[in-house]
Amino acid sequence: MRPYVIIYVTASVDGKIASVSGYSRFSCEYDLRRLHGLRALVDAVLVGVNTVVRDDPLLTVRYASGRNPLRVVVDGRLRIPENSRLVNDKTSKTLILTSRHAPPDKINSLLSKGVEVVVLDVVGYELPMSKVLLELSLRGVKSLLVEGGGETIWGFVKEHLFDEFRITISPYIVGGRDAVTVVGGNGFNTDLEFVKLILRDVTVCECGSEVHITYSRR
Repeated sequence: MRPYVIIYVTASVDGKIASVSGYSRFSCEYDLRRLHGLRALVDAVLVGVNTVVRDDPLLTVRYASGRNPLRVVVDGRLRIPENSRLVNDKTSKTLILTSRHAPPDKINSLLSKGVEVVVLDVVGYELPMSKVLLELSLRGVKSLLVEGGGETIWGFVKEHLFDEFRITISPYIVGGRDAVTVVGGNGFNTDLEFVKLILRDVTVCECGSEVHITYSRR
C-alpha cells in the first residue's frame, strides 16, 4: 500500500510558485506555521532537485513543534549540489532517489557525507512516482508531504498518486511565461484524464491576505 500523499504549494494569484529569477518566498508567517505543522505530522517530505538547486531548502520543522521527517529528493541525474543544506545538515536524514545514470563518484561522495542514495531501476533519467512511492513504502513511510516543484508535482498528478492537494493563494502577481507554475509537465492530452478534486475546506489566513484551500482527490 502506497503512502498517503499530501501536495502542498503556496502560489501567487496567477498560479506561479517561483518567478523567472527564482524568487519563491510567497508564504506569510502563518502559512509557514501551517506547512511546518504538516511536516511534523508526516513521515517524509519530498522535493525535486530543481527546488534544491533554486531554493536550497532545509525541510525541517522550525515554525511548529514536532519531529523532523525524512527528507527525500527526486534527482534522476544526481544534480544535487554537494554544498546544499540537505547534504550537509544533520538535523534529519536525507534520502536521494536517482537513476542508474548517476555518476558513481558522486554517489560515493554523497554517501561519505552521510546521505543515503538509492538507485532505482528505471529507463532513462525520469523517476516514475509509482516507483518512488514503492521505495518509500518499503521503508515504512506511511505519509508523505510533497512540496514541489512544478515538474515533481506533475509527476504525482499525472499518475493520480496523491490524496490531498493543499494550496495557499498569496497576494502576488508574478507574470512571465517562464515562471514556475504550480503544476508543470506536459499536461493531460484529453479531458478524460483530468484530475477531478473535491473541495474540503477554505480558510482565510490569519494574516488576512492569503487564502488556504484544501482539496481531496475523488
